[in-house]
Amino acid sequence: MSIEKTESLPRVAVVTVLYRCEKFMPGLLASIAAVEYPRERLELHLVDNGAGDGSLAAARREIDRLGDRLPLVVIHEPGANVGFAAGNNLALRAVLARGVDYAFLLNPDATFEPAALRAAVRVAEKTAEVGSVQSLLVLGNDPEVVNTSGNAIHFLGFGYVGGYLGARASVTVEPRDIAFASGACVLLPVPALERVGLFDETLWLYHEDLDLGWRLRLAGLRNLIAPASVCRHHYEFSRAKSKWYWMERNRWIVVLKNYRLPTVLLLLPALLIADVGLLLMAARAGWLGAKVRSLLWFLRPSAWRYLWRGRRAVARLRRVPDRELLRHFTAVIDYPDFRSPIVTRLVEPVWKVLLAILRALVRW
Repeated sequence: MSIEKTESLPRVAVVTVLYRCEKFMPGLLASIAAVEYPRERLELHLVDNGAGDGSLAAARREIDRLGDRLPLVVIHEPGANVGFAAGNNLALRAVLARGVDYAFLLNPDATFEPAALRAAVRVAEKTAEVGSVQSLLVLGNDPEVVNTSGNAIHFLGFGYVGGYLGARASVTVEPRDIAFASGACVLLPVPALERVGLFDETLWLYHEDLDLGWRLRLAGLRNLIAPASVCRHHYEFSRAKSKWYWMERNRWIVVLKNYRLPTVLLLLPALLIADVGLLLMAARAGWLGAKVRSLLWFLRPSAWRYLWRGRRAVARLRRVPDRELLRHFTAVIDYPDFRSPIVTRLVEPVWKVLLAILRALVRW
């Protein structure tokens, strides 16, 4: 399909979940108004996850101001903060019912560069078996600096932004495979979503995009970065202690749900040793309570019923063995806030050996 002819361009729905983002509404909606894509082939879905926080009111003011420069706008009001995963799913279910070809998830604190959408669609249309196409995310306050050039998955379930603080000019221009796409700025083909399902709403916040990318890969689909598609992101690493509950609980969930059982059993000693280190780190950093609560969640019978259902769903879609999956995972966490002499000199060499052993042993 040529995407240069307007009548043959795929239909795309941009999905943005609003939450405490009033100040970002002018930039977000102005970028959508300026994006180089025909308005009749585009629509915008806004989810008011922060009911009453001013975000939707600010969005409505910009919608009125920009008028017909914007595509069709659909507003979803769940009435409360239902979480990032469920908020996106609310709009995605409507998008799937409307018969569009692609959904493009865009954070409220991100903006399109004008060619971003067309470039992402071009990669998806020209590549077989695509599960996701992430735009190159650069920093909103310094667009020559990378936010993420494709997210990475550590074999113990940690996820992090790749290429963070690198130079935009150093990023190769050719699309390439990545471990998973950031939920902040990603194009998702509707057939891929119909094949693997939407976000796991139990995850609520954090790791939901990692889990989706993992499932897409298990289904035999590719996660790609399209460097010619650029979005600017006012990224700020959250230091709230409460986030560690979601990150640590959800890391364990995706590992227990998505690896095959023999792989989990092989990994279990390393996972437990890592958790001892994380407990010590949490005690020093002041988020020990969040870490302990994340572990206590697994004492609930309902948690194991949920994991059992999740594993059965993953087994039904699995087309790729763990031995192939492990080729896309890493033994390092190349993120500035995590780097330290202890990690780089002591921990990561052990992780590299463990991953090499795992790749040698796993034949399923």
